[in-house]
Amino acid sequence: MRIIAGEKRGLKLMTQDGLETRPTLDRVKEALFGRIQFELREKCILDLFAGSGALGLEALSRGAREAIFVDHDEGAERAIKHNIAAAAMEERAVFIKNDYANAMKLFQNKRKFDIVFIDPPYASDFYGPAMRGLTEYGLLSDGAVIAAESGAPLTIAAWGYALEKQKRYGKTFLSFFRWKEE
Repeated sequence: MRIIAGEKRGLKLMTQDGLETRPTLDRVKEALFGRIQFELREKCILDLFAGSGALGLEALSRGAREAIFVDHDEGAERAIKHNIAAAAMEERAVFIKNDYANAMKLFQNKRKFDIVFIDPPYASDFYGPAMRGLTEYGLLSDGAVIAAESGAPLTIAAWGYALEKQKRYGKTFLSFFRWKEE
């Protein structure tokens, strides 16, 4: 796995051992960032279920201002911290070892994110609770983009989200939602 574009293009990333993490394929990552490429500059990123941190680091490489990585797994922690250091992005990247729900509570009314990556284990039921938590805890800037990677189409039409695009790439579905303040 590697960073595919931007200032750190070609940097190889460490992944954790075992089957706990499912790395995002390059073609899926290219499609994801092709869709949001003009919305990254100077934005604040939240990478929930970060795994190796590949999505947040890709965003930083392409011009995002800062990224916060959240994962509760020790293997993910080692991989993310290693990858942040290898990319020399310690001043723009923060890792929080916590589960997604508790991490979102920590940020309640303290942080606003412009782009959020949600990529939990496909068989989990974390998509709805994560998206609900983002709005309930006031974590989204007006017009924020939520990019979710899943194993099946997502239908989340509540909490102020509008589905902008959903496309299948092999066994992976990419869903892009936009959140608007009411």
